[in-house]
Amino acid sequence: MKLFRTLVLALFLVTAMGQLPSQDILALLEFKKGIKHDPTGYVLDSWNEESIDFNGCPSSWNGIVCNGGNVAGVILDNLGLSVDADLSVFSNLTKLVKLSISNNSMSGVIPDNIGQFKSLEYLDVSDNLFSLALPVGIGKLESLRNLSLAGNNFTGSIPDTISGLVSVQSLDLSRNSLSGTLPTALTELNELLYLNLSSNQFTKRIPKGFDGIAGLQVLDLHGNMLDGSLDGEFFLLSNASHVDFSGNMLQSSSSGKLLPGISESIQFLNLSHNQLTGSLVGDAELRLFGSLKVLDFSYNQLSGELPGFNFAYDLQVLKLSNNRFTGFIPNVLLKGDSLLLTELDLSGNNLSGSNAKPLEFVIYELHLVALSRFAHCTILYTCLLVRLFRADIDDHVDKSADTQSFFEWDHRGTSVTDRKLCCT
Repeated sequence: MKLFRTLVLALFLVTAMGQLPSQDILALLEFKKGIKHDPTGYVLDSWNEESIDFNGCPSSWNGIVCNGGNVAGVILDNLGLSVDADLSVFSNLTKLVKLSISNNSMSGVIPDNIGQFKSLEYLDVSDNLFSLALPVGIGKLESLRNLSLAGNNFTGSIPDTISGLVSVQSLDLSRNSLSGTLPTALTELNELLYLNLSSNQFTKRIPKGFDGIAGLQVLDLHGNMLDGSLDGEFFLLSNASHVDFSGNMLQSSSSGKLLPGISESIQFLNLSHNQLTGSLVGDAELRLFGSLKVLDFSYNQLSGELPGFNFAYDLQVLKLSNNRFTGFIPNVLLKGDSLLLTELDLSGNNLSGSNAKPLEFVIYELHLVALSRFAHCTILYTCLLVRLFRADIDDHVDKSADTQSFFEWDHRGTSVTDRKLCCT
């Protein structure tokens, strides 16, 4: 009888020990303590001791992805959570592959022990309230493929250890208060497909070497304080399809040429709101625009005549407003058969009508071109016309006889809201 009691007690102790919460569960419960507001109850009503799965991973908890007995994913995006987030607790999730907590109101920092998240491949804390500097340990995440810290309050510079992200394909640090120079270490991330550092406070020159990243498709540096001359070699050799350097203080090269040419890979190019000078017309004219679909050079100090654009077969959006262009509007922009233009803005220059045509006839001809090309969409062709000359229309056009019908047509079929949306 005594032996039987001993066996029962031993069995009870073994069972009880087997039901102790795992390290993964304890880490999640620790993170839960920082939740101040959960408007839908998605986490607070689900993450509780009563619903613990004792195989080591709480698969019944909302937002938790399990792989065997381990937590592989924590996904809490778009929940309106207000959290004092201690991300360091997630270092105990030794098999964590994905941590995605974007678009909430979480505050905290990227912890110093971030380098211990050895299995992490996807980290997204974008659109929250995280702050302070990026730790040097972030470069130890050798398995990381996607890193988004966008839309927070991070400050300081990008650490040189960023070069340690040898597997990263998408890196988004946009919409923060990061500053300093862009480290050349960024050009060593050879697996990059997408790099967005826009809307920060970066200064000085863009480092050379981004054209050496063979797979890079998107390079977005707009909205900083970058200066120096444009790197002609990058534009000639880059494999990127989307390049946005707008809203900086970039200048043309000392040679006086805007660019020596543009790679056939680049389809979207925005260099607006810089300090570019020079002319678009020259020996490199053909190479400059050949493959582009979107071109925005507005709000610079470019001058001279406009190029012919006879070779810009794929161009859909052309914005050259608020420069110092003079001369005639190229006839090819009026033909309607060689371009696919859906948006054209030449306002704020010193242009006149096409060769041998006064401006009022040019506008009338544009009306006919737009009518034939966009007959299915009144808003589209109204945008094409109104954005072209804006304030110049009243100065150059006699609103009588043949042109009067144009101005009546210009707003016919569009509501006030429509006109504000497409013509501002």
